[in-house]
Formats: sequence, structure tokens, C-alpha cells
Amino acid sequence: MFDKRFLYGTFSTAMMLFAAVIFVLVNLLAGEFNFSRDLTAEQIFSLSDDSREFLAGLEDDVTITFIAHVGREHEMFLGSIISGLLEEYTAASPRIRTEQRDPLLNPALIHRFAAESGVAGGIIENTVVVQSDAEIRVILPHEMLVIQGDRLNINVEREITRAIEHVTQGSAGVIYYVIGSGEPSLPPEFIAFLESENYTMREVNLVAHDVPDDADILFIPMPSRDWTEIKAGRVRDFLAGEGSAFFALDYMHEPMPHLAAVLDAYGLAHTGRFIFEDDAQNLLDLRMLGMPIFVLPEPAAHEITQTLLAHDFVNVLPFFPAEIRIQPVRRTTLTIEPLWTTSRAARAYEIDDDLMGQPPEQSNEAPFPLAVAVTDRIFLGGNEYFTRIVATSNIEFIGPLYAANFGEGNWHFVLNSLRWMSDEPPAVWIPSRVPPGHSPVFIDDSAANMIGIAAMAGIPLLCIALGAAVWLKRRFG
Repeated sequence: MFDKRFLYGTFSTAMMLFAAVIFVLVNLLAGEFNFSRDLTAEQIFSLSDDSREFLAGLEDDVTITFIAHVGREHEMFLGSIISGLLEEYTAASPRIRTEQRDPLLNPALIHRFAAESGVAGGIIENTVVVQSDAEIRVILPHEMLVIQGDRLNINVEREITRAIEHVTQGSAGVIYYVIGSGEPSLPPEFIAFLESENYTMREVNLVAHDVPDDADILFIPMPSRDWTEIKAGRVRDFLAGEGSAFFALDYMHEPMPHLAAVLDAYGLAHTGRFIFEDDAQNLLDLRMLGMPIFVLPEPAAHEITQTLLAHDFVNVLPFFPAEIRIQPVRRTTLTIEPLWTTSRAARAYEIDDDLMGQPPEQSNEAPFPLAVAVTDRIFLGGNEYFTRIVATSNIEFIGPLYAANFGEGNWHFVLNSLRWMSDEPPAVWIPSRVPPGHSPVFIDDSAANMIGIAAMAGIPLLCIALGAAVWLKRRFG
């Protein structure tokens, strides 16, 4: 007969050994599944729903190469984010393949990437290279880190998804910025934004040259003097040939009959008046010289504005935008839809009106359109032909001041307008992420191995030792 204490101790030891075996098996299985959870408030290590939806529809194979020294990819905060997100991209689409290349071990590959992409300064550590069979795009580290005011924003996902879209879909189109009649220069920051969205930006002087054959869209700013008859004819011919145009209008200090004739052909009139918004809800609470200086337009329901509303973009115009009138008498082939409007309290003024005097009675013309979308749809020989135009009441709203202080809502309005003109869906929008106040703790490979050994061997051995001590105490104590 065995002593009860011996049986009890043996049972206890057997149970501890069983628990240790289960613990080891759980650790081995956990290592096979690589389970992790993003606990950052901004979810900087996770893909957004917009990226996942876009990746689910990929039809081309894409390779994403992360340039980083082996074993040092987690030493910098940016490298850790890139490594984590690349796993997300691989999981989101079977078309995505990711790899890491050490610049010291693969110099020939690095030089080839630089040569094929045309990167002048060379490819450095923490660069991401996205390529398909036909295209290559290089994302440098500074493009994934953006300083806005006193805040550092992380744009890793945004830039990688943009690059995937570029290498799989190619250029979104060629936009020509019209000059020759005293038009203001296009802000370089705005040009860079559109180029990052895969548009090709060029200039054309339509006083001296025809519209180039590769033009998809004309970007037409408010000139300081009227167009020539030749320039107006070139714009009119381009639009009649299924061309599209974005008109960024503004004050008109003198009559411009040639510009007015082109607008009139598409049901619009630039009256020369400007709009005074008198509803406090449509004004920013920022005042200068006793009056507000920014207008918040009211968005109308349209394909262009839909995603702006969904993502809570803010659109802002300078105070006193110009009046765009929709002609009551126009061709039946034209469909004109407001995109932005004023409140019903808004009034229209002539340039010579005394704003400091008694304001006129509330206008029955309000609300006034501040941006409109025009579609000229013609059916001919069983086929449909269309021209699309977007016209806004201001040119200054695309300036970098607005993007820096109110976000990129104005730029995305233009972007959505351009894609609508090309009969494309709104662009994939990936928000910038704000990193946590303190960098997360990253564990290198040696520390990870030590923790793994402790979890898989040290803890079970400690449990066995404690069990043996308890058994010996009860057996001989």
C-alpha cells in the first residue's frame, strides 16, 4: 500500500507536469499564428478600411520592398511602423508580396531601383519601393513623415496605398494649367498634391499655342485681363471635343466678354458681383478689421462632395467669394448641379457698393451657388458624348494657407472634381496618423529570444521546482 501523502504528492507532480506540457504547446502554437493587436489610439500599425477595400480589388501583382538593415528595422519608429504595416498589406491581398532588403548586402538592387525610378539623391534606409510589372514608385522617408504646425504626422499607409494605385493604374490623367492672360501661378504645394495623386501637371499658354493633344483636363484660373478671341476659341473647341475643365473664378474688375461667352455656352454667368455671407453659422469665428474673413460653404449632395462629407473634411473660402449665376435659359443638353452654396442670409454686392453703409434687404436670390458641376450630354448616332465642367467662385482656396490651417479638404474637393470629370470614383483617402506621445517599446531579436526561452522553459521549470519543493516538504516534513 502506498502512503496517502505519496499518492497526493505524485498526483500533484503529475498535474504540474501536465500543466507545463500544455503551457509549452500553447506557446508553440501561438508562435505559428503571429497574433498581435494594435493598441495605439490612432491605429498607426493597422490598415484603414479604405485601403483594405482598394486592395481587395487589385488585379495586378505588386511587390513592396522595404530598404532597411537586417536586425535594425525596429531601431527607428518609422521603420517599426513600416514593418508592421507591410504585414497588413500582405494579409489584405494575395496580390501583394513584401520583402526586406539590406542596402549593404544588396547594392546592385538599390542602384537599379534608383536608376529605374529616377531618384536623384539615391535610396536610403527606411525607403519603400513599390513596383508592378510595368511601373515603379519610390517612397522616401521624408515623404512618410509630415510636420503640420507643431505636430508630426505619419503618412506611411497613405503613401504606400497611393504608390500601389499608381503602379497598377498608371497616370490618372494630364492636366494643363492655362496661362497667357495674367493668371496667377499655381501653388507648388497644390501641384505636388495632385502629382502625388498620379496626375501629370503641365502649363499651356493658349494665347500662343493650341491645347495639346494629350490634355485630359484644363485647369482654368481667373485671368487678370480678358481672353483673346483665339484663346476663347481654343477652350471652346477643346470642351466641344469631350474635354473637361475646372474653372477657378474670382473677382472680375472689368468686363471679360470672351471668357463670359465660353461660360455662357455652358449655362453659367460670372456677374462681377461678390457674395456677402451674413449667417454666423457659415462663418469662421476669426475676425479681422471687424469682419469675418473665411466662409464655410454649405455642401450639396453630389458624387464630388459625398466622400468629403463622409470623412468630415472642412471646406473654406475667403470672405467675399465671386457670384456664379446659373443661367435660367440654357441648352437642354446641360445639367447644372450646385456643389457648394451660401446660406439664405447671403447677399450679392456690386464692386462699387458701400459695404459700410446700410446693407440691402435680404435677397430673394439666395442661396447663391459657390461651386457648380456642369454636364453637357449629347446623344449622336446611338452614342453618348459628354463634357464636364466644375466652376468655383474663388481661386485662392487652393492655397497652402488653407491646407496648413484647415486640412486638405479644399484640395480633395478639387481632386474629387477631377476624378468625376474623368468618370472615375473618388480617390482613396487615407488620413494622416498622429503618433502616440511616447514611442512604444520595441524588443530586438536577442531580447525576444530570451523572453521566449523564459516563457517556454524557465517558467515550466520554475513550476516543477516549486511543485517538487511542496512534495518534499509534505513527504519528509
